[in-house]
Amino acid sequence: MFKKIIDCFIDHPLFTSLFVADFALLVFHRPPFFFSMLMISALVGMSMYMGQKLELFNK
Repeated sequence: MFKKIIDCFIDHPLFTSLFVADFALLVFHRPPFFFSMLMISALVGMSMYMGQKLELFNK
């Protein structure tokens, strides 16, 4: 399962860098409230996309 996640992140370097940068900004920096809500919605959207792309629990 872990190898599948890593392979997917390696296959999509732009998506991975956006995901990591968005997550790091939200964790280590306090942007204004409206911008923070936009970033959280983008992070949720990226997570949902990766969840559908990986289908980890599909047996």
